[in-house]
Amino acid sequence: MAMKLSYFDIRGIAEPTRLLFAAAKVDYEDIRYPMAMTTPGDFSTVVRAEWDAKKAEGEFDAAMGKVPVLECGGVKIGQSKAIERFVAKKVGLMGSNEIEEAQIDMLCCHTVDIKDAYKAAKAAGKDDMDAAMKKWFGETLPELLGKVEKSLPAGPGPWLVGNKISYADVTYYYFLRDPKGFFDDVAAAAVATATAPRIHASCEATFADSGISEWVNNKRPAGSLPF
Repeated sequence: MAMKLSYFDIRGIAEPTRLLFAAAKVDYEDIRYPMAMTTPGDFSTVVRAEWDAKKAEGEFDAAMGKVPVLECGGVKIGQSKAIERFVAKKVGLMGSNEIEEAQIDMLCCHTVDIKDAYKAAKAAGKDDMDAAMKKWFGETLPELLGKVEKSLPAGPGPWLVGNKISYADVTYYYFLRDPKGFFDDVAAAAVATATAPRIHASCEATFADSGISEWVNNKRPAGSLPF
Protein backbone atom coordinates (compact mmCIF):
# COMPACT_ATOMS: atom_id res chain seq x y z
CA MET A 1 0.00 0.00 0.00
CA ALA A 2 1.36 3.41 -0.99
CA MET A 3 2.19 5.94 1.69
CA LYS A 4 -0.15 8.92 1.97
CA LEU A 5 1.03 12.49 2.56
CA SER A 6 -1.60 15.02 3.66
CA TYR A 7 -0.92 18.76 3.53
CA PHE A 8 -2.32 21.97 2.11
CA ASP A 9 -2.33 22.61 -1.64
CA ILE A 10 0.91 24.58 -1.39
CA ARG A 11 4.60 23.70 -1.35
CA GLY A 12 5.36 24.79 2.21
CA ILE A 13 6.99 22.40 4.64
CA ALA A 14 5.73 19.29 2.84
CA GLU A 15 7.60 19.98 -0.39
CA PRO A 16 10.93 18.43 0.70
CA THR A 17 9.08 15.16 1.35
CA ARG A 18 7.45 15.33 -2.07
CA LEU A 19 10.90 15.86 -3.58
CA LEU A 20 12.20 12.79 -1.75
CA PHE A 21 9.44 10.69 -3.29
CA ALA A 22 10.26 12.23 -6.69
CA ALA A 23 13.99 11.52 -6.40
CA ALA A 24 13.32 7.90 -5.42
CA LYS A 25 10.57 7.53 -8.05
CA VAL A 26 8.27 6.10 -5.39
CA ASP A 27 4.50 6.46 -5.81
CA TYR A 28 2.46 7.91 -2.95
CA GLU A 29 -0.88 9.60 -2.38
CA ASP A 30 -0.43 13.37 -2.45
CA ILE A 31 -3.46 14.60 -0.51
CA ARG A 32 -3.85 18.38 -0.85
CA TYR A 33 -6.34 20.56 0.99
CA PRO A 34 -7.32 23.74 -0.89
CA MET A 35 -6.50 27.13 0.57
CA ALA A 36 -7.61 30.63 -0.32
CA MET A 37 -6.64 34.05 1.00
CA THR A 38 -9.54 36.49 0.80
CA THR A 39 -7.22 39.47 1.35
CA PRO A 40 -3.89 38.99 -0.48
CA GLY A 41 -0.97 38.98 1.94
CA ASP A 42 -3.16 38.81 5.05
CA PHE A 43 -2.76 35.34 6.55
CA SER A 44 -5.59 35.99 8.99
CA THR A 45 -7.96 35.75 6.01
CA VAL A 46 -6.89 32.26 4.91
CA VAL A 47 -9.83 29.95 4.21
CA ARG A 48 -9.38 26.15 4.27
CA ALA A 49 -12.85 24.70 4.81
CA GLU A 50 -12.09 21.12 3.76
CA TRP A 51 -9.08 20.92 6.07
CA ASP A 52 -11.03 22.47 8.94
CA ALA A 53 -13.70 19.79 8.56
CA LYS A 54 -11.14 16.98 8.56
CA LYS A 55 -9.41 18.46 11.60
CA ALA A 56 -12.73 18.58 13.46
CA GLU A 57 -13.17 14.88 12.68
CA GLY A 58 -9.80 14.12 14.32
CA GLU A 59 -8.00 13.31 11.06
CA PHE A 60 -4.81 15.02 12.25
CA ASP A 61 -4.83 14.18 15.95
CA ALA A 62 -1.60 12.18 15.58
CA ALA A 63 0.12 15.45 14.64
CA MET A 64 -1.50 17.61 17.34
CA GLY A 65 -4.09 18.82 14.85
CA LYS A 66 -1.53 19.99 12.30
CA VAL A 67 -0.20 18.98 8.91
CA PRO A 68 1.75 17.52 7.23
CA VAL A 69 0.73 14.01 8.21
CA LEU A 70 2.21 10.89 6.66
CA GLU A 71 0.29 7.64 6.79
CA CYS A 72 2.21 4.39 6.33
CA GLY A 73 0.71 0.98 6.96
CA GLY A 74 -2.22 2.50 8.81
CA VAL A 75 0.03 4.49 11.16
CA LYS A 76 0.05 8.29 11.09
CA ILE A 77 3.20 10.34 11.64
CA GLY A 78 3.35 14.09 12.19
CA GLN A 79 6.09 16.75 12.22
CA SER A 80 7.65 17.63 8.87
CA LYS A 81 11.26 16.78 9.77
CA ALA A 82 10.32 13.44 11.31
CA ILE A 83 8.39 12.68 8.12
CA GLU A 84 11.33 13.68 5.93
CA ARG A 85 13.76 11.44 7.81
CA PHE A 86 11.33 8.52 7.83
CA VAL A 87 10.61 8.79 4.10
CA ALA A 88 14.29 9.28 3.24
CA LYS A 89 15.16 6.07 5.07
CA LYS A 90 12.16 4.22 3.67
CA VAL A 91 13.01 5.06 0.03
CA GLY A 92 16.78 4.55 0.31
CA LEU A 93 17.96 8.16 0.50
CA MET A 94 19.48 8.09 3.98
CA GLY A 95 22.93 6.73 3.15
CA SER A 96 24.37 3.24 2.97
CA ASN A 97 25.36 2.88 6.64
CA GLU A 98 24.85 4.45 10.06
CA ILE A 99 27.76 6.87 9.67
CA GLU A 100 26.41 8.21 6.38
CA GLU A 101 22.95 8.46 7.92
CA ALA A 102 24.33 10.60 10.75
CA GLN A 103 26.30 12.78 8.32
CA ILE A 104 23.21 13.33 6.19
CA ASP A 105 21.19 14.24 9.27
CA MET A 106 23.91 16.65 10.40
CA LEU A 107 23.99 18.45 7.07
CA CYS A 108 20.23 18.84 7.08
CA CYS A 109 20.41 20.29 10.59
CA HIS A 110 22.92 22.88 9.33
CA THR A 111 20.19 24.34 7.10
CA VAL A 112 18.02 24.95 10.16
CA ASP A 113 20.81 27.07 11.66
CA ILE A 114 21.13 29.02 8.40
CA LYS A 115 17.37 29.60 8.24
CA ASP A 116 17.42 30.89 11.82
CA ALA A 117 20.24 33.28 10.91
CA TYR A 118 18.26 34.46 7.87
CA LYS A 119 15.18 35.17 9.97
CA ALA A 120 17.31 37.09 12.46
CA ALA A 121 18.88 39.13 9.64
CA LYS A 122 15.45 40.02 8.27
CA ALA A 123 14.20 41.03 11.71
CA ALA A 124 17.27 43.16 12.40
CA GLY A 125 17.13 44.80 8.97
CA LYS A 126 13.45 45.65 8.80
CA ASP A 127 14.18 49.40 8.60
CA ASP A 128 16.33 48.92 5.48
CA MET A 129 15.51 45.52 4.04
CA ASP A 130 17.34 46.09 0.75
CA ALA A 131 20.62 46.71 2.57
CA ALA A 132 20.00 43.82 4.94
CA MET A 133 19.37 41.36 2.10
CA LYS A 134 22.35 42.65 0.12
CA LYS A 135 24.57 41.89 3.11
CA TRP A 136 22.86 38.53 3.72
CA PHE A 137 23.27 37.19 0.19
CA GLY A 138 26.58 38.91 -0.46
CA GLU A 139 28.37 38.20 2.81
CA THR A 140 26.54 36.16 5.45
CA LEU A 141 25.11 33.32 3.36
CA PRO A 142 28.38 32.71 1.45
CA GLU A 143 30.24 32.62 4.77
CA LEU A 144 27.78 30.13 6.27
CA LEU A 145 27.83 27.91 3.18
CA GLY A 146 31.61 27.96 3.33
CA LYS A 147 31.40 26.60 6.87
CA VAL A 148 29.01 23.86 5.73
CA GLU A 149 31.42 23.02 2.92
CA LYS A 150 34.19 22.45 5.46
CA SER A 151 31.94 20.05 7.37
CA LEU A 152 31.29 17.80 4.36
CA PRO A 153 32.69 14.27 4.52
CA ALA A 154 35.21 13.27 1.87
CA GLY A 155 33.56 11.78 -1.19
CA PRO A 156 33.72 11.42 -4.97
CA GLY A 157 30.97 13.96 -5.66
CA PRO A 158 28.76 15.37 -6.90
CA TRP A 159 26.69 14.07 -3.99
CA LEU A 160 27.25 15.47 -0.51
CA VAL A 161 27.47 12.10 1.24
CA GLY A 162 28.48 8.83 -0.41
CA ASN A 163 28.15 8.02 -4.08
CA LYS A 164 24.43 8.56 -4.69
CA ILE A 165 21.76 11.19 -4.18
CA SER A 166 20.52 11.46 -0.60
CA TYR A 167 18.23 13.40 1.69
CA ALA A 168 21.05 15.92 2.16
CA ASP A 169 21.25 16.67 -1.56
CA VAL A 170 17.48 17.09 -1.82
CA THR A 171 17.48 19.37 1.23
CA TYR A 172 20.18 21.69 -0.10
CA TYR A 173 18.64 21.67 -3.56
CA TYR A 174 15.27 22.85 -2.25
CA PHE A 175 16.95 25.30 0.12
CA LEU A 176 19.19 26.95 -2.48
CA ARG A 177 18.35 25.98 -6.05
CA ASP A 178 14.69 25.05 -6.52
CA PRO A 179 12.87 27.75 -8.55
CA LYS A 180 10.25 27.85 -5.80
CA GLY A 181 12.36 26.93 -2.80
CA PHE A 182 13.14 28.61 0.51
CA PHE A 183 14.57 31.97 -0.58
CA ASP A 184 12.58 34.57 -2.49
CA ASP A 185 15.74 35.57 -4.36
CA VAL A 186 16.76 32.21 -5.81
CA ALA A 187 19.32 33.80 -8.13
CA ALA A 188 21.15 35.46 -5.24
CA ALA A 189 21.13 32.21 -3.27
CA ALA A 190 22.60 30.38 -6.25
CA VAL A 191 25.38 32.97 -6.58
CA ALA A 192 26.17 32.53 -2.88
CA THR A 193 27.08 28.88 -3.50
CA ALA A 194 30.24 30.05 -5.28
CA THR A 195 32.01 29.79 -1.91
CA ALA A 196 30.89 26.17 -1.63
CA PRO A 197 31.72 24.31 -4.86
CA ARG A 198 30.63 20.89 -3.59
CA ILE A 199 27.27 22.23 -2.45
CA HIS A 200 26.91 23.98 -5.81
CA ALA A 201 27.71 20.75 -7.66
CA SER A 202 25.23 18.82 -5.53
CA CYS A 203 22.46 21.33 -6.22
CA GLU A 204 23.10 21.18 -9.96
CA ALA A 205 23.22 17.38 -9.99
CA THR A 206 20.03 17.16 -7.95
CA PHE A 207 18.24 19.56 -10.29
CA ALA A 208 19.37 17.38 -13.20
CA ASP A 209 18.15 14.17 -11.52
CA SER A 210 15.42 12.68 -13.70
CA GLY A 211 12.92 12.25 -10.87
CA ILE A 212 13.47 15.75 -9.48
CA SER A 213 13.43 17.49 -12.86
CA GLU A 214 10.26 15.66 -13.91
CA TRP A 215 8.52 16.75 -10.72
CA VAL A 216 9.70 20.35 -10.84
CA ASN A 217 9.19 20.92 -14.56
CA ASN A 218 6.16 18.78 -15.36
CA LYS A 219 4.34 17.21 -12.43
CA ARG A 220 4.38 19.69 -9.55
CA PRO A 221 0.94 21.31 -9.17
CA ALA A 222 0.79 25.10 -9.18
CA GLY A 223 -0.91 25.07 -5.78
CA SER A 224 -3.71 27.14 -4.30
CA LEU A 225 -1.29 29.86 -3.17
CA PRO A 226 2.19 30.83 -4.45
CA PHE A 227 4.29 29.42 -1.61
